[in-house]
Amino acid sequence: MKRAEVNEIIKQELGYIPKGSKGSVQNRLRFRYSAFRRKGIANGKSRQECLKETVDLLKEAYPRFEPEFDKSFFATSTQHSPSRGFLRRILRIRG
Repeated sequence: MKRAEVNEIIKQELGYIPKGSKGSVQNRLRFRYSAFRRKGIANGKSRQECLKETVDLLKEAYPRFEPEFDKSFFATSTQHSPSRGFLRRILRIRG
C-alpha cells in the first residue's frame, strides 16, 4: 500500500474522531491514533485494535479521560491488509 493510500485511510478515519480544544487530551487521541494506525496498517491490525491501544495508553496517563469518537464506525470490522510490496519496502528500510 502506498503512503498516499495510507494517509487517505487515516484521514478518513480521523473524520470519526472529533477535534478537541488546543492542547486537549482529545487532540492527543487524534495524534496518537494517527501514529498507531499507520503502524497498525503495516502490521495488519484493524482500526478497532489501533483505537483501543491508543485509548488504553491515554487512560494510563489521564484516567478520567472520556474519549469522543463515532462508536458505530469503530464497531464495524475492517482490516486493511498491506500489499506485499509495501511490507518489503518497510522491511528494507528497517534492515
